[in-house]
Amino acid sequence: MATISERLRTETVTHHESIENAKRLSRLGAPDFTLAEYQELLEHFYGFYKPLEAHFQAFPDVMSALDFEGRFKLPLLIQDLKHFGHTDDTLSQLPQCSDFPPMESLPQVLGCIYVMEGSTHGTQFITKRLREHFNLTDGGLRYYEGYGKDTMPRWKTFKTYLDTTLEAGPEPEQAKAQTIQTAGLTFDALHRWMDN
Repeated sequence: MATISERLRTETVTHHESIENAKRLSRLGAPDFTLAEYQELLEHFYGFYKPLEAHFQAFPDVMSALDFEGRFKLPLLIQDLKHFGHTDDTLSQLPQCSDFPPMESLPQVLGCIYVMEGSTHGTQFITKRLREHFNLTDGGLRYYEGYGKDTMPRWKTFKTYLDTTLEAGPEPEQAKAQTIQTAGLTFDALHRWMDN
């Protein structure tokens, strides 16, 4: 029987493929991708992660089990955006997303975290290209660098936690279905945000 992490990979594949066509993300590989576009992309990630990571903190058991404060993307985005000239004041004025799926249960929040952790796992190959494309030698890539050499171990730790936690809980099949649904809705929410 497939684990929930295996099911998530196969059952959200169309969402994953679709989001690569979102307006701001699809430009990442373009030869004429500009530094201004890159900064706008980071601003959009900031506007998505700031309210999202606040939701995650409502689940302290998850935060503790996954050492999630060490996984937060917001501090990395703040470093990058300040590298490009933002201040605390200008960051506070950036638009923030409010179009998230419900995150009222553990399965729902794990479905959302799956999307966020998976995106970290997938950003590594982009870092080298961005560094060369913009000649970034002294900053501006912390978000895309993610966990660096710890990326794969942290991804495995998350998948193990996901699989064991949902399997051990009450009504595991219902919980898994809720996780998969929320992951799909999170992909959709991010796609809409990156299209605006």
